[in-house]
Amino acid sequence: MLLARSLAAHLRLAATGSCRLAAALLLAVTLAPALAEGIEPLTKGQTVYLPIYSEIRHGNIGPKGKSETSLMSVLVSVRNTDPNNPIRVVSANYYNTDGVLLRNSVPTPRAIPPFGTLELFIELRESLGGSGANYAIKWDAAAAVSQPTIEALHSRFQAGYSVAFISRGRAISEP
Repeated sequence: MLLARSLAAHLRLAATGSCRLAAALLLAVTLAPALAEGIEPLTKGQTVYLPIYSEIRHGNIGPKGKSETSLMSVLVSVRNTDPNNPIRVVSANYYNTDGVLLRNSVPTPRAIPPFGTLELFIELRESLGGSGANYAIKWDAAAAVSQPTIEALHSRFQAGYSVAFISRGRAISEP
């Protein structure tokens, strides 16, 4: 709706003889990002950084200088969005808040078929990662494919309250 209003405003400006060129340029600049949004280039692989909050700090700082914390379970989802080609997860290195490698959750490469999903799970009782944990997930493909969706669903369900949220990965390097 906002884009439609902006377009109408730009068209009104374009009707006033002296502003036509400026309005046309402004319209092109305004529409180009909106049309391209969400379209990512095909690639043969990446390393994706995924924030993990296996522990959440909240409340006030107590007498010992620390805030309250709650542990979270985390479901990591690597979804192949390409309709025709498989991808391969080469590694999924899990790091703690201090950047120390805790483990590779995919010790041998795993193929994900078109529209398939690979899931990794961090249990609620695991506190090794901390509030600044992360995954560095490396994937590749034989052909250029659409980039996978890599997300983490954080959750804690118990009597009285529930918490759930998603963090999304972002590419930090290509092969």
